[in-house]
This record gives sequence, C-alpha cells and structure tokens, in this order.
Amino acid sequence: MRDIETIKHEIGEFSKAKEILSYREVEELANILFEDEVIMNITIGGVDGNKGLVVETIERLLFVYYNEIFQVKVLAFSLDDLEYIHLKQQNLHVAMELFFSETKIELTDLPPDDANDIKEELTSQIDYNLSNKKGKFQKKQYGFLKFIVLAGIAVLAGYLAGPHFNVVTVYDQGLSEALTQQEGEKQYQLAFSDFEFDVGEYGSTVRGTITNQSDKVYRYINIDIQYYNRKGAIVESQIETALDLKPGKSWHFESMPISEYAKDFEIAGVYAEEAKTEVDG
Repeated sequence: MRDIETIKHEIGEFSKAKEILSYREVEELANILFEDEVIMNITIGGVDGNKGLVVETIERLLFVYYNEIFQVKVLAFSLDDLEYIHLKQQNLHVAMELFFSETKIELTDLPPDDANDIKEELTSQIDYNLSNKKGKFQKKQYGFLKFIVLAGIAVLAGYLAGPHFNVVTVYDQGLSEALTQQEGEKQYQLAFSDFEFDVGEYGSTVRGTITNQSDKVYRYINIDIQYYNRKGAIVESQIETALDLKPGKSWHFESMPISEYAKDFEIAGVYAEEAKTEVDG
C-alpha cells in the first residue's frame, strides 16, 4: 500500500493539482496503487456519466469514482493491452477512446491539455506494444512533454480505416436501492449458493446460484459483483440480471471480470422488483 502523503506530493507536481486534490477519490489511491506504481498523469474526466479521476501510471490506466450510492469504483486496464487511441473534440473538452485488446473505454470531459499529455505518453506505450508483438524488443520509454492545445484536437488520422474491435461495456451502472447480500436474502427470500471464483488459463469467472424461495415472481433481480485485486482494492464491478424468476426456481449465472487484476469478489448489492399481476393493476 502506498503512503497517501507521498501520493499527494506527486499530484502536487501537476498543473491542476489544487482541483484534483479537492476530489475525495484521491484518498482511495493509497489502496488502489501498487507499492511501486508511479503516477505519470492524473486529471479529471468522466465515464458513462460518472465523474472522477483519470490516472495513468507506468503500468495501468485507472478511472476512480464514487457511484450514486457512494461506493468507490475502479476501472483498471493494463497498458500492455493498449492498441489504439482516438480523440474527439467536445466543445471545450475532449473525449478519448482507448482500445485494449478487444475492449473499449471512452473517457469524456477531459481538459484538452491533459488529454494531449496522456495521448503523448500512451502513444509511446502503443509503439512499445507493437514492437514487442513483432519480436523487436526495445526499452520502454516514457516522456514528460507537456503540450497545450488551443482551440481543439484534430481527429486522429486514419481512424476510419483503423482496426475493428469487439466493443464491450465495462461501466458500472450502480444499484440505487440495493441491499446487502444478507439483507437481500431476508427481504426477498433469496438463497445464495454454490458461489465460486475460478481462475482459468484465459481469465477468471464467478459462478453461483440464486434460488427464489418466496411466493413472488420477480420481474428482475440485479446483483452487483465487485472484484478486488490482491491487496483488497476494488478494480471492477459488474451488474448481472435475472428476468422473471418464479417461486422455487433458480438462476445459475456466470460473470467474467475484464480486469486482469481481479483476484477475489463479493456480492456488494442486491435489488429485486416484484412482477405486477392483473389484480395489482
């Protein structure tokens, strides 16, 4: 675990340090960053309507934010998987699309100068990744050039002719009225069983079974699965949904985290909505 005062000192070297340090997400970085992980760039941005901190380290790109029920959430991506970047001007801010080995994340509301700094650093990473794939190993280089963009940033040349990716959604939606697993078991009369975290050759999978032990038909049941790294910090969360679960029936599900740092999990939230009958109107 990194020392929070050291982290704040690092952030103090950046141009928007005062604004960044006002975000409570900064305090979470002590639990999220690895012991030897250095911040290369940090700024404020958004993902899927959520505002938080965008952090580029020597190993990962992180988006840290609080959801609508005040749970800290972290999206983490290994820079070794980065393949392509596309910038888009959005009024006074910039959006950045990043493609990680068939996974896409779009950062929005980035300050233009910070977007340019991050792009500069990550372009070097992409070149390094490509050289390794071709078998030409070279020393990884990280520059610290700070360029200021005035009116806007041009669209990356050749984007339309660029590579095609299978884009998947990695954003946490949050469960605004979620109960804990224990509360959900009691209030909704749900039984959670056979939960396991399986680490395989091609990724990790959470499997489990939820049985409806009530006399109600649930129109849908949502569960918020949070994934943790080896230090116990959240690296991802996913919401899984069962539809029309009848009394006595079971839902057997599988959930696969995108983050390669996921080493453990918990059911952080449960929400169920009862199906309306004709009598109910």
